[in-house]
Amino acid sequence: MQANQSDTPVSLNEVITRSGLAARRLADDLSWGEGAIQPLAEHAGHEQELELVNAVLDAIEPVSEAEKAYSSCTDGRLPVQLQNGEPVPVREQAVGADMVSAFFVAEVLGPRFYADPSAPVNERISEVAEFLKENGLLPSSHIACGAAAGFVTIVQNILRYSKQPSYILRLQALLPGMYDPALHKSLLLDLRKLLDTGAYNSLTPDMFLQAAQEVGGRRAVAELKDDGRGVRGHVEEAVMRVQVPGRALNTAKLAVATGGREVFGVNDNRMERLARLFARGNDQDYKAARIALEDFASSGHGTLAKGLPTYLITAA
Repeated sequence: MQANQSDTPVSLNEVITRSGLAARRLADDLSWGEGAIQPLAEHAGHEQELELVNAVLDAIEPVSEAEKAYSSCTDGRLPVQLQNGEPVPVREQAVGADMVSAFFVAEVLGPRFYADPSAPVNERISEVAEFLKENGLLPSSHIACGAAAGFVTIVQNILRYSKQPSYILRLQALLPGMYDPALHKSLLLDLRKLLDTGAYNSLTPDMFLQAAQEVGGRRAVAELKDDGRGVRGHVEEAVMRVQVPGRALNTAKLAVATGGREVFGVNDNRMERLARLFARGNDQDYKAARIALEDFASSGHGTLAKGLPTYLITAA
């Protein structure tokens, strides 16, 4: 598809195909978000957006068998290295990587997951990390993870954003045939109780990092570059929802190809895998977990950014 010279946004009906993949723009643009992350001025406009989407499609690569147990955050900043000094490989992405997203699911399920839902928060995080490892996933994180540091803020924002019709329409679009307003309302009430009872009063970001290090090892923790741009180097311009199993965004390749442009990358199949894992075969718990993961992903990005387009990436 050729870019044109118009400064109007990419049409909602446009489908961009490249490298055996297709990208379609979601109607929602995080207008309900409130974060400070914004694309640089020189990247505004229709042509620049198309160039970025094409570069993203070229940078989506297979995830090796050795890396499928690990995950990465949706953070678009340039990877530096893993804690053991290795280069950061291509891994499936979830907000806060598996460690933080999985913990949120466990909190939503509460007594349907935890042996003791009233245990101290660090013990609950450790239980989640061990559960992931027992089921073939190595809890992963990165140094100075915004989702870990902003966990409580994201939870608070889920409650606020859920009052906005545009936010609910986003969830419905991303969870076609699955979004259940009554179940979502019940989950929101549970989150309110957790906040009101001080469930996170002692929570620190280091608890997530420590659990990932202890259970997942040094290969499970990455370091990302703060190059001084934006908020700790964040200049993400879009949210890319990869819906092709076994493939993920190579953020380093994207940065090289575009001179440092960034996007939030999300693997929807990773959230699907986590939801089924935590549901333990219970259909209602699966639906609750999948809605919770979408809440955390969408609200996480709305907490960090505002006015960014979302693209659904599928096989062409």
